[in-house]
This record gives sequence, structure tokens and C-alpha cells, in this order.
Amino acid sequence: MPDQHSRHRQNASTPTRADNDTNRKPPDSLEPPQRSYPRRPTSGLAYALYSFSSQWFLVPQGMGILAVILHQLPYQFRGLGVISKVIWVYTIVLLGLGLGLYLLRILLYPRHVAHQLRHSILETSCLASISIAFTSIIQMISLTVVREWGPAWGLVAFILWWINTALAVIAVLGIPYVYVQVQPPGIKAVPPATLLPLISALTSAAGGAVICRYGAISPRLQVPMIIVSYLEIGIGLPLAVALETIYLARLFDQSFPTKKEIYQTMILCGPFGQASFALQMLGQAVQRGSFAAYNRGTFITASAAPTVGISSQLAGLLSWGFGTFWWTFSLLSIAHTLFAQPGGWRQTKFTLGAWSLVFPWGVYTNAAVMLGKIMKSPAFDVWSTALTIILILITINNHIWTIKGLLLGTIFGLEKGWRYHDEALDAEGRDK
Repeated sequence: MPDQHSRHRQNASTPTRADNDTNRKPPDSLEPPQRSYPRRPTSGLAYALYSFSSQWFLVPQGMGILAVILHQLPYQFRGLGVISKVIWVYTIVLLGLGLGLYLLRILLYPRHVAHQLRHSILETSCLASISIAFTSIIQMISLTVVREWGPAWGLVAFILWWINTALAVIAVLGIPYVYVQVQPPGIKAVPPATLLPLISALTSAAGGAVICRYGAISPRLQVPMIIVSYLEIGIGLPLAVALETIYLARLFDQSFPTKKEIYQTMILCGPFGQASFALQMLGQAVQRGSFAAYNRGTFITASAAPTVGISSQLAGLLSWGFGTFWWTFSLLSIAHTLFAQPGGWRQTKFTLGAWSLVFPWGVYTNAAVMLGKIMKSPAFDVWSTALTIILILITINNHIWTIKGLLLGTIFGLEKGWRYHDEALDAEGRDK
């Protein structure tokens, strides 16, 4: 039997139940949960990427239509074609750079981007500008590259157009659904930017018409493009009328846009300017033999081509007339808001929203250029040239202020310059 000393040592070395209860660690369920913080920017450049909104796609969207207009302008001078091509390449660079930065923003700050897309109609709407800018790039392939490098590039434009048309259809069907189901703002908060997805479909239709006219592709390839383009107009144009009716009801209810939103009002003329151009170009494509070469059924026939073509061009003229109302209305609204504010127009602060002026103005001008061609009208030639000159001045002004905002950092919300200090990070560190 063990002696008394050995039993004492054994008892001393064996922990008692009370000791176990005292030394036992609290269960994991009682430990305070670790707080999960979303990734936040830690420098000025990181904050610029964090704030890189989809509004930046308004820039290549506007530059693309300017390249198309300069190429099609009735009064040409030596070097204008070169300028048009330079702007086209510039548009490609801007769109590629914008896509790269936006994808990087999604990778680094996915929760922030998801929050913006769920709660900001403007952020969601401007995603449609990707398809719009891409269409202008494809149009320039048909207008310039096909003629200089051969008809094989027409097939390239044809393939790219179908890819982009899929993007446009997704935008015009999906983004309005997001408005209603995820971001229902109420009628008093519907901005003109909600028209951008519809404009993407109308721009795709215009691009299809340009490829049929200048892409040197066979009638067998043209006919599906023409039909789909008319269908896109059928989707976008009536819905644009409906949304603009809602916006007009908002104004009658004295719910006017803020100073930050005021430049968006120019978007109101965009659907009708682009639809006008698309209808005119499709009418030309029909009359140039695509229907006659197909010549099947009762609609796509040689005998129907003149009626369809002329009716399409007449509809384009009517659409441009409706666009003229909204173009004038937008100018008056912008001028009234800027000059009526305290301190006058000098108190206006530049934002990316100013780029909302360029593309709608451009498609309205482009439709006027086309009307001058189909009617051989000097009046439309002069008017479209005057609109182009003003558009160039607007674009130059926007570039000056955008570059200034980039240099100072203010365009990204860095009001104190590129030195960035996030107080939330300090609070997070203290909590830890």
C-alpha cells in the first residue's frame, strides 16, 4: 500500500474539480465575435479607385459619337478624317482603361461596388454606357477600316455587333428590372439617366444600320441585322416615351432636378435623336437591295422595300422633331438652373455629370447630318455643322475641367488633394 506521503503527492499533483472549473476557458460561443471590416482605401490613389464610378463611361461614350460625326460631317476639310480617327483611337483607349479600372475596383472593393449597384440608380444606369461606347467604336470600323483595309473588316464589325447587341439587350431588359425591384425610387426621384439602357438598344440598332450600309457584307447577313435593329427600336423607343412621360409628371409635381442632376436633362433628347438616325439608316439599307436579294415572304421582298424604306425615313424625321423639343427643353432647364442659383453660373461645381451633355447632343446632331444627306438639304447641313461646333466646344470644356479635377483629386471626392487620410481606419484600429 502506498504510504501517506505518496498519497499526498498524488493528491497534490491531481487537479481538483474546483480547479478545473476555475481554469476552464470559456466556450467559443461566449467569446466576442470578430468584427469583419470591408476593405477600405488607405491612400489617395486607392480612394480614387474606390470612387471610380460607372459615370466615367460617359466620357468614351461621348467621344465615340464625336468621332462618328466628324467623319460624316457634310463640310469636310483636309485633316478632318484624320482627327476623326484619332478621336476614335482615343475612345478605344478610354473605354479599355475604364473597363480595366472598374474591374479592378470590383476585385478590390466588391462590397462597396455591390452596395452602389443596389442603392444608386445612376451607378446602375451608366453601366449601359459601356455598350453605347462600344457601338460607336464598331461603327467607325465600318466607316473607315472597311474602306481602307478591305471588306474582311466588315465581317469583323458584323461579329462584334452581335456580341454588343447581346450586351445592349441585357442592359435594356435587365437594368429597368433592377430599377423596379431593387431600387424603386418613386416617381419624384426618377432621373433622366434611367434612359441610358434604352439608348443602348437604340444605339445598337443604329450600329447595325451603319454596318449594313458601309460594312460591305452580303444581303444574307444584312437582313437579320435589319430585323433585329428594328426590334431594338421597338423595345427602346416606346419605353423611352413612357419614361419621359413619368419624368414630365415629376416636373409637373414640382420635383425638380438638383444642380448635380441638371446636366442629365440633356439625356432626354438622346433616345429620339438616336432613333431618328437608326430609322434613317435602316431605311437606306432596305432600299439598297437587302430586301430585294432576300425576296421571301410578304414583308422582306423587293416590292416592299421602297415602302418600308421611305416609311422608316419618315419615322426618323418625326423622331428627330420630338428630339428637338427635348433638346430645347433641356437647354432651357440647364440655363435656368445654373443662372437662377445663388451666385449665378459661376457657383457651378464641375462633376462627371457634365459629360451627360455630349452623347445626347451628339446623336441629335448625327441625325441632323443624316437628314441633310437624305433630303439634300443645305439647311440641315448648316444646322448640323453649327451643332457640331458647339459640341466640340462642350467637349473641350469638359476635358479641361476633368483634367483639372484629376490633377487636384477633386473629381474623386478628394477635396483636400491627393493626401488621403481615412478616419474610419483609425476608429477600426482603436476597436481592435
